[in-house]
Amino acid sequence: MIKEELPDLSWLEAYRTDIPNFGLERMERMLALRGNPHLQLSVIHIGGTNGKGSTISHLRQLLEMRGLRVGTFTSPYLISYNEQIAINGRPIANQDLERLLETYRALFEEQANDEVLQGVTEFEIMTALAYDYLAQERVDVAIMEVGMGGLLDSTNVCRPDLTAITTIGLDHVALLGHSLAAIAEQKAGIIKPNVPLVTGRIESEALAVIEDKAHQMQAPHYVYGQSYQVQSLGGTDSGEHFRFSNAYREEEHYLTPLLGQHQVDNAGLAIQLCDLYCQSKQLPLLTKEQIDTALVATNWPGRMEQISNQPRILLDGAHNPHAMERLTRTLNQHYPDLDKRILFSCIQTKSLEEMVGQLKQVPKSQLILTSFADPRSFSKEKMEALACEQGLNYADWQNFLEAYLKVEHRADELLLITGSLYFLAQVRAYIIDKQKEFRSVYGHEEN
Repeated sequence: MIKEELPDLSWLEAYRTDIPNFGLERMERMLALRGNPHLQLSVIHIGGTNGKGSTISHLRQLLEMRGLRVGTFTSPYLISYNEQIAINGRPIANQDLERLLETYRALFEEQANDEVLQGVTEFEIMTALAYDYLAQERVDVAIMEVGMGGLLDSTNVCRPDLTAITTIGLDHVALLGHSLAAIAEQKAGIIKPNVPLVTGRIESEALAVIEDKAHQMQAPHYVYGQSYQVQSLGGTDSGEHFRFSNAYREEEHYLTPLLGQHQVDNAGLAIQLCDLYCQSKQLPLLTKEQIDTALVATNWPGRMEQISNQPRILLDGAHNPHAMERLTRTLNQHYPDLDKRILFSCIQTKSLEEMVGQLKQVPKSQLILTSFADPRSFSKEKMEALACEQGLNYADWQNFLEAYLKVEHRADELLLITGSLYFLAQVRAYIIDKQKEFRSVYGHEEN
C-alpha cells in the first residue's frame, strides 16, 4: 500500500507558539473576512478540564445514530494532524486542508497591514479552518472542543445551540488561576444568554461559580446528579456499566467500552446532551437500543487504550493531576493484581512533581521517567535529576521500548505509558511500527 503523503504544514507552523495568545479579536477578524462561517453552523460547544474528548466521542456516535452529519474539532491530535477536524470521524482530507491553508495564507498576505491579525497563532488558524470547513461541508451539527479555558479561547466566537462543561480541575494554573473557583470562572465564559448548559461531575466550589454565571445569562442549567443521574455499576474487561436517567428516560442500563469510572460520567453527559439537542431540534429521541449501539461503537485513542495484548500495553493521556487521580483509580479498579511498569513524561506547563508523586502511590508498580523530542517537553537533564532525587529510574523511551518489545512477558505484567498526549502520539506511532516489525510477538496487529 502506498502511504499517503502528509500535508504541507510549513506555513502554519510559523504561527506555532508555546504560550496562548488569549482574546477573540483575531478570530472575529479572520472569520469576518471569510464571511463568518461560524455563524452558519449549529454548534455544541464543550469545555472543561478533562473529559472533553471522550464526551465528544460518545456524543458524536449518538448524533450519528440519529442520522446526523457530525463535524468535530478536537485537540491535540494523537494519530494525524488532520484528525483535529473531522466529519463523522473521518479526518479532513489532505487536499482540503492544504486548500484551506492556501486560502488563509493568501488572506494573510492581503491583510499584511491589519494590526488586529498580528500575533495570530496556529491554534487560532486551525479553529478558523474548522469553522470554515464544517460550514462548507454543511454538517448538521459541529461539536467544538475548547482549547484552553473558555472565556477567551478561540473557539468561543460561536453562537451555540448547547454548551457543556465536563469537569473542573487544577490545570494551566499560571494562565487560568490557582483555585477551582478561578478556573471555573474562565470555563464558564462559554455560557451564552438563554443557551442551555449541561455540567458534568463538578466539585461544589467550582459548580457554584458556574451556576451563578448560568443564572446571570438566564441559561437553563442541567446539573449532574440533579437534572440527570448517572450511577456506576462497575467495570469489566469490556468496559464500564452504568445506569442513566433523566427527564426523558427512566432508569436504563448502558455500557461504555472506555475504561475508567470517569467514562461513565462522560457517557452520561453525552446522552443528556444528545437528548437535549434532539428535543430542541424536534428530532425523535434515540431508543435505548440505539444508544446501546452508539456507545459500544465509541473509541478514543490514548485514553486507557490497550494497544497490545501480549505484552499488555496501555496508553493513557493523563496530563494533569486531576486526570492522573482518575487514572490511578482506574488502575486500582481494573488491574489491582498486575505488576505494573509505568513510563511517564509531560510538558513544562504541567505539575510534574505532583503527578510523579501520584504515580509513585500506584501499588505493585515501578515508575520510570523519560523525556521526548518536543520543545515543550521537560528536558532529559530535568527528568534524570528528578528520577535521581526521587529514587526512580530514567530511561530513553525508545531504547526502553525496543528492549521491552523484544522479550516475552508474563500474563500478570502490564506496561502503562502515560503523561502528555504529545508524548503518547510519538510512542503510539513507534509501537505500531514495532508491532509490524515484531509481528510474531503479538496476538494481533493494529489496523
